[in-house]
Amino acid sequence: MSALSYRSSLKKIGVPAGAPQSYLAFASRPKSLRAAIRSMDHPASSDWSEPPNIYRDEDWTDEVQGIAWDGGHWIFSANANQTKPGHNDKAIYVFPNHSNLKDGNWSQMIAYKNIPHPNVGVTVHESDDHWGQITYDNGHVYVAHFWDTDDPHFPRNARVLVLKDKGGSLSYSHWIELDKPTSPKPPHKTDRAEFQAINPWDGMLYTCFGGGEISEFFIHEPNGKWTKRVLPLTPSVTAVQGACFSPNGHLYIATNETPSGDDEHQMIYYYSALNGHRLGQIRVLADEGLPDQELEGICYAPLVAPNGDKVWIHAILLENINLALDNIFIKQWAGARPDVI
Repeated sequence: MSALSYRSSLKKIGVPAGAPQSYLAFASRPKSLRAAIRSMDHPASSDWSEPPNIYRDEDWTDEVQGIAWDGGHWIFSANANQTKPGHNDKAIYVFPNHSNLKDGNWSQMIAYKNIPHPNVGVTVHESDDHWGQITYDNGHVYVAHFWDTDDPHFPRNARVLVLKDKGGSLSYSHWIELDKPTSPKPPHKTDRAEFQAINPWDGMLYTCFGGGEISEFFIHEPNGKWTKRVLPLTPSVTAVQGACFSPNGHLYIATNETPSGDDEHQMIYYYSALNGHRLGQIRVLADEGLPDQELEGICYAPLVAPNGDKVWIHAILLENINLALDNIFIKQWAGARPDVI
């Protein structure tokens, strides 16, 4: 690619014409300049279409938080509410491709109680633990985890559960302890940063704070150490529930944000992995009536929806029910320009 092509493409990610932009100064970048220029192209917000939802009213769907695809299996993290009558274990569920996602049809269920707790020797109850966003990467499944405790000996750090994945058969591998980052933006908030996604460009773990205004994603080494680098988000978001990267270098973020004057939708935003410039948005119908609906985890997977449409982005919409087990919608989107998703 010519230098002219690079400079002319920068405007697509918010770099003003004539402004200097070093390739090495990007927050993350692929090894190929050609790939970076290609990533500057992206779907317009109007390019997305949504096939019919997949709806499931099952026992296992209570408090489903994350969704992932390993090439042949759906993998879900379920943070089952321990205070509900007839509650399930918190668990990771694996379903083969083309499964009907009904109770008992999973190929594997890994219960929280059967995973070694990261705080060895500490007596805990699974209601204190939270399993969240889930990601598949290079033969492993990564599950966001934090533990709510008032015990000062065991602070409320965030961690990542890592499972080996051999053709949809998961087994415990290890825990990753995440460094607590300090926000470089006021008020320099120091808090646990929850795991969200792995960037295929650099293999790093990307995290963000769990509440408030989210103006950056923190970049961690695979061992959890914060690199002191961030991917800034312009503009910022709130109420982040999950995130994923597409192969074309876009960060998709599922949020519980509702647009101004529209309480029937929640938002997915997508950003450039080069500099965190917002590229577009997907409005997700989530009626704020009863029962409450809440957008949760998100993943990228090139698949075919039940109606035959090719789809790439998938997210969980949780239907919260106070006294019964929750239901889920699996929302999926096709893009008019799949080559730039």
